[in-house]
Amino acid sequence: MSRQQIRTAVRAALRDYQKNAIEGVCASAKRGDRRIVVCQPVGSGKTEVQAELCRIARYPLSIVPLVDLMHQNRERLELRLGESCDIEQGGNFAESIEGLRSRVIVGSRNSLLSSDRYKARAYERVTLVLVDECHVGMTPQMEEMLRWFEDRGATIVGFSATPYKGKGKALRYWPRPQVVYSLMEGISDGYLVGPTCYLSEAKSFDLTMVEEVSGEWNTEQLAAVLAAEHFAQEVSSLVLSTHKQMPSVVYAATVRQAKLLVEVLDRYGAKTSLVYGNQHPIERKANMDAFMSGESKIIVNVGILGYGWDHPELMNIYMAAPTKSLSRYEQRLGRGTRSWKGILHPEMTRDERLEAIRKSPKPTFNLYDVTDSSRSHQLLSALDVLDAKSRKSAARQSRMRDQLSMDGVNAVDAIQQADEFDLAELEAKAAEMIERRKRLVVGVTFDHSTRDLFSEPEGPKRRGWRMLYGKYKGQALDSLPASYLSWVMESTKKDSPFKQAVRNELGRRKHGGQAVN
Repeated sequence: MSRQQIRTAVRAALRDYQKNAIEGVCASAKRGDRRIVVCQPVGSGKTEVQAELCRIARYPLSIVPLVDLMHQNRERLELRLGESCDIEQGGNFAESIEGLRSRVIVGSRNSLLSSDRYKARAYERVTLVLVDECHVGMTPQMEEMLRWFEDRGATIVGFSATPYKGKGKALRYWPRPQVVYSLMEGISDGYLVGPTCYLSEAKSFDLTMVEEVSGEWNTEQLAAVLAAEHFAQEVSSLVLSTHKQMPSVVYAATVRQAKLLVEVLDRYGAKTSLVYGNQHPIERKANMDAFMSGESKIIVNVGILGYGWDHPELMNIYMAAPTKSLSRYEQRLGRGTRSWKGILHPEMTRDERLEAIRKSPKPTFNLYDVTDSSRSHQLLSALDVLDAKSRKSAARQSRMRDQLSMDGVNAVDAIQQADEFDLAELEAKAAEMIERRKRLVVGVTFDHSTRDLFSEPEGPKRRGWRMLYGKYKGQALDSLPASYLSWVMESTKKDSPFKQAVRNELGRRKHGGQAVN
């Protein structure tokens, strides 16, 4: 197949939301935007969008946060573009000699930042910079590098399922997303699989003994609670009783906790893989391969499988590490949203996709909130992540969390029920307002006071400025002592209409009661 035939086939296979993302990026760039953010959920095919943008751009650079992801990204781009891509990582340097260099470069973020390698001659002509997982690693050095490309006319496009930090706060450097396709939309459109959520409370787990510092838990105290033997026994018991020999991932907070969980699971005969950040690369690869091949059905990880990891057969996710980060929770949840391999086809309609997922070996996946942190500490549950409305309404959030139980709740159904409840509540309030208006009598909106018709006439109501604060608050300025008004003038630093009114009143008294302008 020729390069042109490959490009034509790839463009024809693009989904509607992917085409919309490409058009949105191009429209933003034409408006003059130098920084553009694309928000797409995990499993929605960001690589396809990136590949098409690389095809459109003259000289694109794709920056990837992890070495493993870099090689994966390079392979996918080469397959979709039908051309070779240069690489910048470790001992590999992008070619700078004209005629030998590739049009597209894929670079490791850390390698590009090392000794300012991004300033090499090979990068002087870059017109488009694609930043994968742009919510990760936005250090001052990373910002400096992106500005270097900006200053030379390049457009910077960031991709992330969670382009925010903490509890939804905006990222540094990046603007709010200009192109958005939500996780809930992906599930509703039949492209992604929805979760069944369980609140699996561990009786021995108690976060009340852990102190909070600046909105985060004390690291040492939290580690001690999570690594307690009885808590590991409870989590392991849950995994053993529910994973049903299906691919399952456990998210642990510390290496100590992860190793203890693996030890307990192995003790009961469940072959378990373990991966973590500073693990020897050979050991980590062997453990990953064992899980991916099906040799082990359970993998316990610390800080490795949070983003950039694809395993469509994943059926169970166990949250054994509490988090206050919306982006971290959604990244973990997103590991299960990919549909079973080979069941979706480009020509399918929405109803056909939904039916295919329903009949597949993976009509839903299971998410177990083991730490109960989403209820006891007002953190994020899977329903909060999927349903943005619940993050803005405490009442809705409370109702949805109450649905979480060991019986499980389908997240999509729960959100639809919440929408129906909210609509019914709005309709009830509207009906109540109509009835209240029907009962109104002309004049009831006026203030009334008693008056003796035989008393002396009161004259017109006094008008003018009144005191805004202090012991004379609400009283007319012309009734206040001059000494108090003088104090107001001295203590009020900023000039304002009120201060001018006080000044005029003092002037009126000084000139024998005549108004002073």
